[in-house]
Amino acid sequence: MRDNKKNSGFSLLELLVALAIVGILASVAYPSYQDSVRKANRSDAIAELQGILAAQERYFLANREYATALSSLGFATDTHAIDVYNITAGDCDAPNNDATLCVEITAAASTDSQKKDGDIVMNSIGRSELVEAGTDTVKKQL
Repeated sequence: MRDNKKNSGFSLLELLVALAIVGILASVAYPSYQDSVRKANRSDAIAELQGILAAQERYFLANREYATALSSLGFATDTHAIDVYNITAGDCDAPNNDATLCVEITAAASTDSQKKDGDIVMNSIGRSELVEAGTDTVKKQL
């Protein structure tokens, strides 16, 4: 005699289909997640750069010139590292390449993932741009 019990559980085919669906969803979601992480890192760096520019303006009021070294603003070194960016200060490009006229703050991406997003450049006369990592090619105005 045969039992009339039903088999409970999933068949191998059902598990493979479910696994394939999860794989497809993950392949779509992960790049979107990485892009969101890059944008969040960029926002953190922009906030840090704005704070440094505010400190530069205070320094300018006291010294009649901008600090081209972050250590002059109270940082431990001339390169300030935050998460995935290394921030430095320097003179602006000509014709404003004088510390009494302009200072440029650059956040250079330090990881391969963030380099896909680019570097951030801001200065005291209004430049605020996202540029290709390691170059001066503008990707977008901020």
